[in-house]
Amino acid sequence: MNRIFSHPFHKAAAAGRRAAALVIAAVVAVSCAVTAGAKGASAASQPASSVGSAMARSGVKSTTKATAKATTKATTTSTTAYDPMNNAYRARTATTTIATSPTQKESDSTTSAAQTTTTMQALSEENENDIRKDEPTAAEQAAAELKEDGSPNISAESAIIMDCDTGMVLYAVNENKQMPMASTTKIMTCILTLESGDVGRYITVTEDCMDLLDGTRIGLKVGDTITVYDLCVGMMMYSGNDAANTAAVAVGGSIGNFVSMMNEKAAELGMLNTHFDTPSGLDQFSDGAHYSTAYDMALLGKYAMQNSDFRTIVGAKSRKIYFGEYSKHGYELFSHNYLMEGLRYGYEGCDGIKTGVTNLAGQCLISHVTTDQGQHFVCASLNNYNRWHDHRVLYNYAKSLYEQVSVDTDISDFNATVVGGKKNTVSVECTPDETYNILKSQKDTVEKQVVFDRFLYAPIEEGDVVGRLQYVADGVVIKEFPITATETIEADTNGWFSDYIKAIRDRESVNADKK
Repeated sequence: MNRIFSHPFHKAAAAGRRAAALVIAAVVAVSCAVTAGAKGASAASQPASSVGSAMARSGVKSTTKATAKATTKATTTSTTAYDPMNNAYRARTATTTIATSPTQKESDSTTSAAQTTTTMQALSEENENDIRKDEPTAAEQAAAELKEDGSPNISAESAIIMDCDTGMVLYAVNENKQMPMASTTKIMTCILTLESGDVGRYITVTEDCMDLLDGTRIGLKVGDTITVYDLCVGMMMYSGNDAANTAAVAVGGSIGNFVSMMNEKAAELGMLNTHFDTPSGLDQFSDGAHYSTAYDMALLGKYAMQNSDFRTIVGAKSRKIYFGEYSKHGYELFSHNYLMEGLRYGYEGCDGIKTGVTNLAGQCLISHVTTDQGQHFVCASLNNYNRWHDHRVLYNYAKSLYEQVSVDTDISDFNATVVGGKKNTVSVECTPDETYNILKSQKDTVEKQVVFDRFLYAPIEEGDVVGRLQYVADGVVIKEFPITATETIEADTNGWFSDYIKAIRDRESVNADKK
């Protein structure tokens, strides 16, 4: 197992050592307080001369009249300790009460109580030094996340991180190894359910929905009614196996028919090493027939995040659903994806997707991140006992591969050809107010391409999109921006040719409506 010094449990151990030091210090303080109190009581029973002698022997200057009554002083020590449950350092304070004589001045006190204060300060400083040593710098953290060869230091048996905008694989290990994927299966179940249409329709739970059911459930009962949308929330946010089965029966007519639909969709998406056998991911019923790969699951995650309803569901931290006994006030569910920004192991920009775990599959996670620069990454890992940490490492690694580049929008030498207009060409421009991200390794190979629509039929209005400015590296379109017309071109309405052009445009409009 790879050990990384910044792992939460290593820090928790250091926090334990620091806490023990505070306890020892507190015991010392209490002991000194008791001793000081006893000396005060003893002094009360002695003559004034005896008290003065005792004070002289102890080195304390007598500046006020001696008294038998002792006073107390509260000392508050602040420190910080690592909280592994919340992945953060938390401030902690400890208050120690120390008995002192009213004849002592803080400026020249040399009693054992004052020595205790010095000891507490020393322990506190030692604690703070220990804490600072446990907190790595950004450079140290980045170095700990990489192996000697510069690749991500992760523990997953199978993992991949992909650029969603280009489909480029940025790092992978055993990405084509066929493995069970547990409840990440529900990504396919959910997207098929959403694509079936009318997500507001109500479904009645039947006996068939309870077939081969085990594990996590939202609590559906036969006869309950629930919307298709709430079924998707239940299976994605809470990983409800009963919700997944109910959706499968509602969309496919039976669980068996729905599984066939899942495999057809997998083939359509290019998931060539995947076979679904259950809509929930409960592999104990599949006899080895339910499997996928990290690469295939990344493809599925990339596809699913293009659906707005899906993004809304997996991007929520909590949501209420309504069914059965919860039809009136709702049943609030909370996301199990703790990598979501703002949750326990939150990563900046993480906005989905799904966790999964079974005895056979181990811990699995498919996640998605949208960066401040507008990049989209999907990460998939199977049999990954350190999934939260590993996904963070992979995202950090992926982002380090890119740099921002300014857009060269000068296309003044180009005009677009127009058919059927009073002019044969139209002037154009491209004015994106943004930069784009490119792999550092591709920076010197990127090319700019101006692509116009094959046929531009008049009339054309100023501002109409007539083409695209593309940036291409190694044959892959990295980024593209719209090219627009800067003038209006009226149609030439004279003669048969204009009638022919109008007929073509009308036919294209009808075909577009059918799609």
